[in-house]
Amino acid sequence: MPEEQYTSGKFAGNARISRHLPLLSLIDVASELDSQRVEREARALAERVADKRFFVACLGQFKRGKSSLLNALIGTSVLPTGVVPVTAIVTIVRYGPILHAEVHFENGSRQQVSVQSISDYVSEERNPENSRGVAAVEVFVPAALLASGMCLVDTPGIGSVFAGNTAVTRAFVPHIDAALIVLGADPPISGEELLLLEELASQLQEIVFVLSKVDRLTASERSEAIAFARRTLAQKIKRDVGQVFQVSAAECLNGAGPSRDGAALLAELERLARESGPALVEAAENRGIQRLTGNLLREIDNLHDALIAPAEESQRIASRLREVIADAERSLGDLSHLFKAEQERVSRRCTERRDSFLARTIPAARQEFHEAIAQATEGRGSPLYDRATEIAQSISRRLLNQWLEEERPAAEAMYRESAHRFVQLANDFLKRVAESGDSRLSDLPSAVSEESGFRVKGKLYFGEHFGFPRQTVVERIIGIFRTRRSQLEIVEKKVARYLVTLLSLNSTRILNDFDVIVRESGRRLEAEIRGMLNELRTTAESTLARAEATRAAGTEAVKSSLERLERLRAKVKPASDHPSTLEG
Repeated sequence: MPEEQYTSGKFAGNARISRHLPLLSLIDVASELDSQRVEREARALAERVADKRFFVACLGQFKRGKSSLLNALIGTSVLPTGVVPVTAIVTIVRYGPILHAEVHFENGSRQQVSVQSISDYVSEERNPENSRGVAAVEVFVPAALLASGMCLVDTPGIGSVFAGNTAVTRAFVPHIDAALIVLGADPPISGEELLLLEELASQLQEIVFVLSKVDRLTASERSEAIAFARRTLAQKIKRDVGQVFQVSAAECLNGAGPSRDGAALLAELERLARESGPALVEAAENRGIQRLTGNLLREIDNLHDALIAPAEESQRIASRLREVIADAERSLGDLSHLFKAEQERVSRRCTERRDSFLARTIPAARQEFHEAIAQATEGRGSPLYDRATEIAQSISRRLLNQWLEEERPAAEAMYRESAHRFVQLANDFLKRVAESGDSRLSDLPSAVSEESGFRVKGKLYFGEHFGFPRQTVVERIIGIFRTRRSQLEIVEKKVARYLVTLLSLNSTRILNDFDVIVRESGRRLEAEIRGMLNELRTTAESTLARAEATRAAGTEAVKSSLERLERLRAKVKPASDHPSTLEG
């Protein structure tokens, strides 16, 4: 996402950034090139630098408690939280004398909203698949921690149910100046988080690690999680993580329980703002200048190459490009059929494993139920039925959850195997594109990453009302005249059937859930690759169309355009050669 989505207020004029000449040059060049995206981003970066604002992004797997932690740090609950993944849009908390919020839309418009209505814009539930077209939300808070320019950024969770959330967070990476990494206990850190951290470690000096929700963990669980995170991070990012702050956001906000490391974490962020804030702002400016300079130079190169190539050559390139993309899409279509066959194979293997699970589990579950009901203290009638039902539900839930923990990694491994050929196709295509030497294609990603697991999470819930063993009126009356032993035998027989039903039908639900996430994960992977092809086509054809329009205007128009491009190139170059220096 471009920088302008993460800053507020209209650009206040060039006088405000007169000390930052490289940015002024980039703004002028982008305006003359009619590169609206780069111009908006450069202006927004200039505003952020003039305000001496820097972004400390709160990052981590979904449901780590990131929003709650940020609420605790600023001392008030302004960010929405919940029992399901809530944050789907980047939300920036920055200093403001009056508490209020502002929504930035993708079309460039803005809207003041109440803090209480933030969830209407940032949550997947109230803004499904970002149907409102929200780019970012800013919350202005009169918090002392933010007064020096620090902006705390709440990001969507990595690996959330909604695959787009991870993409939103990764798109924000170039704008991050420091990171607050929130670890958990189960697992302490995921593979996706490690990949993101590896990318961040090369960009950032200031990374703070927090173990969240420590009020829910035992001392041994906390020690084990921290030790695991330290070992794993040291191997991956080749850096000592320093202190891992143990924090309970709930305790901080409620003022109850032990203080833990809440005060120490706040002091560390205050130190970061005091000692590193100016340097972080300067680094953000220089990083942004390099990024924007590269974007503009590529646009200039693309237009230049398209203008100097003979019309016939341009047409030949365009035709060849369309052929390559069409060939790739045909190959993708053929492979799609193979992938569907692979998905069917995964489904069959999961079914076979489910059948094996039931074959070995049902007899053991019946025996466990028999032993447990024999120990029941309830005498007869409804209390006995209720107790038997509770036992059956408890056994089924435990056994099914154990099986689910075993089966999900197995299903993911089968999915990765199926997805591998898709990824190979995409990377072979991108490699051919890179080796073509065409500068117009340099903005494409160099590779699609191997699948680390499902791209979506399941929405499984267990049902416990299938064949619920209710006691009929007749059974209640007859039960009055039966001995407890006789009644116990009847209850056990009836509820045991219910237990088998729970295991059978809920294991089928698990299978169906696997089937949905395998197919949806495959669909999203295929859509990503097709999106790359469409992006390639659109970018190249747009550049060629502009060149053809200039050529159609005559030789002088082409000459004038080439001279203009060279002048703009010379103007852009100093911006990257001479990083700016911030003044007090």
